[in-house]
Amino acid sequence: MHHINSIINIQPYTITVIFDNKEQRIINFESILEDFPVLKDAKVFNTATLDNYPTLKWDGLARMRELDGTIVAAPLDFSPDTLYLMSEASQDN
Repeated sequence: MHHINSIINIQPYTITVIFDNKEQRIINFESILEDFPVLKDAKVFNTATLDNYPTLKWDGLARMRELDGTIVAAPLDFSPDTLYLMSEASQDN
């Protein structure tokens, strides 16, 4: 299983990261923007951070149901393994 150690650069719609195997890779999100239209807003896209897993997240962009049925804001995040598969090696490796 992969983990993201750090974010190097964020540009619409790519994020350069360093994975736990020390590879610097570029993740291109353009192919999934239709499925996550909120990320089409460059200002929103650029707010990506790392969570505790660690993987990329955007705070408050997803919704989840609490045990009592209440719908609350939740982070939108992606499996770090999926992000690794979506990425390409950076020329800076």
